[in-house]
Amino acid sequence: MQRLLSTILLIAGAWGAASVGYFNLLPLLDAKVGYNDEPVFFTLYYAGWAGIVFLVFRRSFESWASLYPRPEHLGYAAVMAVVFAGFAMLVLPRLPETEWTFSEAPVEFFWANSWYFLPKSLEILFQQLLIAALILALHALHLQFWRISLLVAVLFGGFHLSMALSYPNPVYVLRYSIAATIFGAMVPYFILRMRYGFFVSYAVHWGYYALDIALIHFVFAAK
Repeated sequence: MQRLLSTILLIAGAWGAASVGYFNLLPLLDAKVGYNDEPVFFTLYYAGWAGIVFLVFRRSFESWASLYPRPEHLGYAAVMAVVFAGFAMLVLPRLPETEWTFSEAPVEFFWANSWYFLPKSLEILFQQLLIAALILALHALHLQFWRISLLVAVLFGGFHLSMALSYPNPVYVLRYSIAATIFGAMVPYFILRMRYGFFVSYAVHWGYYALDIALIHFVFAAK
């Protein structure tokens, strides 16, 4: 139990520190939409955070074949990279142009362009490593599978409620928190029951953002 509490504190600390760092860096870089304006910088930023998380939880990941880097994983990673890059560079620019019609400012993701998804991909990797560490810590306690799914759903969805501190848009925060809760309930199955579950989990996570931005472009299509 002590190990689980330490893991949760480390996850919350890493997530919080990365988010606070991001929002404090925006004015320093004069970046209104951080991922659009400084894609390379924030790619390196989240690559660094992902590397830190991997090193901190390395022993846990080493014991789980789908999480520790192996030569056969390169092919899967390459295919995913091509598919995701194809969506960002070829599909996204061809979606209808958007027009914001409400008085309050939209959240940053509304303005996502092709380059936005480069740092976003590393941010998703960072989050995936955090959630995998949480799942393995729960699994080490020999909990029933449904309990692991329930706890991950509650914690992952709860972490997303912190977006309310940065985005004063309750609909956006609630929508993403509900999606994170559903995803949190699913991801233990990917990680613990599937041979290459980490890749499946990452693809589902990335795919949600692809679906969301596509819906934004059609729902808010310029008249």
